[in-house]
Amino acid sequence: MGVAEEWEEVEHKNSEQMSQLKRQVSSLTDALSKMTTNKAKGGSSSSADCQTDGCNRPIDWYCRYCKGFICTRCSKKPCGDEAQHQSEDFEEMYKLCTNKYKEYLDGKNSAVSGLTQQQKKLQEELASDIKRMSDVTPEQLASPEIIKITADLPRKQKLLQDISKQLTEAEAFQSVDIKSMSQQEFITVFDKLDFDGYVFAVTDLDRITLGEKCEVISDKKCYDLDVIPSGQILIGKKDGFDICDKNGKVLRSVKVNGFSITTVQYYKSKIYTLAKDYTKDSKKRKVMVFEMPNYTESASWSLPDFGYISMLAVNNDKVYVVDCDAKKVKVYSLTGKQISDFSHSGFIDPIYMSSCPPDGVLVTDWQTGLVYKINCMNDQLAWEFKVNEPRGVFCDKLGNIWVWARKSKELVLRSSDGKQTKSFSHPELLKTGVDFITGFSMSEGELWLAAYSKGVMRIEMNVAPAK
Repeated sequence: MGVAEEWEEVEHKNSEQMSQLKRQVSSLTDALSKMTTNKAKGGSSSSADCQTDGCNRPIDWYCRYCKGFICTRCSKKPCGDEAQHQSEDFEEMYKLCTNKYKEYLDGKNSAVSGLTQQQKKLQEELASDIKRMSDVTPEQLASPEIIKITADLPRKQKLLQDISKQLTEAEAFQSVDIKSMSQQEFITVFDKLDFDGYVFAVTDLDRITLGEKCEVISDKKCYDLDVIPSGQILIGKKDGFDICDKNGKVLRSVKVNGFSITTVQYYKSKIYTLAKDYTKDSKKRKVMVFEMPNYTESASWSLPDFGYISMLAVNNDKVYVVDCDAKKVKVYSLTGKQISDFSHSGFIDPIYMSSCPPDGVLVTDWQTGLVYKINCMNDQLAWEFKVNEPRGVFCDKLGNIWVWARKSKELVLRSSDGKQTKSFSHPELLKTGVDFITGFSMSEGELWLAAYSKGVMRIEMNVAPAK
């Protein structure tokens, strides 16, 4: 098969990872530019002293909210609008940003390698076509072979231009001398980046394994969970949601009396939740938005009624909510203005949702046995795939899709390019009596599960080095 015939496959394979890669390179360049401009104006991000005016104590903390470097004493002072600092240990924050940068580079290098191979293959085919055309006789100009070569040339040239441009953009950041940055400068640059969706270089699913142990973090009913940039875990439950440390210890609880929080998602320094009135016979639902770091409610709006669990997902500055009875997904702005409806002829019971970085949301329909991805750039169906009675769904930072297949009691994993699937039947997980898994998240190599009536669980996930 020639490269021109592979056009759609190549475009599909590279579009998501290159789109994310270009956004990250642009964001990196912008952050570095702002840092350089600040230093040129006399500002400094390399001083080892607390940045609070009049304080020259050593730095102990970094505030994820105001982006300031502060000492322990100043960390106890208000952080704008009387809010508390969202403090992270300075050294731990540096390690976190360093790891994120390494993962970014790994993804970028993999994407660049794939593009380079495509570029080489295309150049060889174009050279062969040109040589063939140079040898053609006038009598052969009307032959099917020559007509096909002539028709394909514009597409091949366009594809070569696109690949060359993407490679140029991908390599743009290599000239930056990261080692010359201080720890403060490094954090300043890399904490501004959106690494919620890394570059999706396709991973061989045979490299992914789950640990044998299944740890029950909490036995209280849980609907959904998410991880915020600080590494803390959000857990949606009856009467509100909890903020926990990486070991599951509750650090703070946000009360929403009379409502179960069936979805909890971090997005751009806010927490978006779907709240279901659990009063007997009530079907009332609403979206509630909370501002960080104090978790104060900043917005809410009502949703079409539904009497059972349902979910939302946020991406591309839009909120997607299943309207189960109408067999639709309603699309809202971040402030609650309805934008449109997404409908699909196959929908019977669309209930579970999750964000799918960089530009999608996932929906599962347990009745049809299908998992759908909606492209948030145009609100059109991107793809669908079959799972045996799918429930909770999640996109990890490798771009792989995790789904709970309730009927077979398996964790189903789909690769980012859709060409691989793998199922995990986990004995220790099954020993807990789990029936529903309604939400997933990933933190520091561990898969966290919202197992509904069985509480919160976590399983170690390992990714073996590429051969």
